Amino acid sequence: MARIADDSDFEALKRLVDNHDGWTLELSKSDTQVYTRPVAGCNFNMVKIHTEFADVTADIVFDVLHDPDYRKVWDSHMLASEEIGILNVNN
Repeated sequence: MARIADDSDFEALKRLVDNHDGWTLELSKSDTQVYTRPVAGCNFNMVKIHTEFADVTADIVFDVLHDPDYRKVWDSHMLASEEIGILNVNN
């Protein structure tokens, strides 16, 4: 069931970003590290990626990753995107 994220959810997300305990470093290359971690009761691993772009701002990275029309241009694995619902404009 989906729910609207609250402040405690965002605090938990920040802890996941900063803490590497329980994560496996799968790739370390130049300015990029890829970590995975199993999720209880799920067949998929959680993934976190850290990288640095010297000449790109965070808002541009966000827009490139979340624009379904533009993503089809650069992501050969992106077949389709469909909005199935909005819980809250801030989530």
